[in-house]
Amino acid sequence: MKKRIRYGLIIIIFIILGIFIVLSNSVRMSDFTIQDETEKIEEAKTYGDEVVGWLRVEGTNIDLPLIRATDQTDVITADYDFAWTNSNPDQNSNRPAYISHNIRNVSSNPIVGDETMRRFESLMSFIYPEFLEENQFIEYTDASGETALYRIYAVALLEDNQEASFFDTYTKEEQAAYIDKVKEESLYTMSVDVSSDDLLLTLFTCTRFYGASTNYSFRVDARKLRANEEKKLYDVKKSKHYQKIEARMKEGVEDEEV
Repeated sequence: MKKRIRYGLIIIIFIILGIFIVLSNSVRMSDFTIQDETEKIEEAKTYGDEVVGWLRVEGTNIDLPLIRATDQTDVITADYDFAWTNSNPDQNSNRPAYISHNIRNVSSNPIVGDETMRRFESLMSFIYPEFLEENQFIEYTDASGETALYRIYAVALLEDNQEASFFDTYTKEEQAAYIDKVKEESLYTMSVDVSSDDLLLTLFTCTRFYGASTNYSFRVDARKLRANEEKKLYDVKKSKHYQKIEARMKEGVEDEEV
């Protein structure tokens, strides 16, 4: 009788252990953490531009100051890297948007993991679902100096003149409409809850993914991590828009082979 009880307990322990392992493996977490960017921000101010924050993007080498663009801002030939906004971010901003250059990573098969990339060249890594599966967070220091993590909820490649970078304060109705639009245009579907109460963040860069003469932008949208929200990595599924991306990538491979 005692042996039966002992064997029964062992079996129960193994079952519980198995369930724990399965649950642990099913919830993937990011190890991306907030850093104190104060010193970097102060150093960036010595270049003379109006520094309004800092940006780091998980999985990339994007780690640079955020600038408010004015008539005097040199966004073309500046001798240091930054991203800029055409708006005036302040405590009322609920959807700031920042732009930076993508000079080299412009083919129909973008490069991932090149540490020599500058500005927003490595933002194109998010065109691959496998990359987004493992990298879903952005560290953003806003104009008030608060540093927080933001969770990516949408990625798009579309014809866009980046006009959104001129408007960073939306009404709740405008914010809700923007979220719906961004989710519909996204290359991926992710089960990330986003509402008009969230603080949002948009990153833009140019791309010649469809050729040198096109006016396309690559856009990454994120929302601020909520109080006590875990850094869970969400599953990434291709949306209907990704078929066009895959077709273009295949064309690029065929061109290279020729």
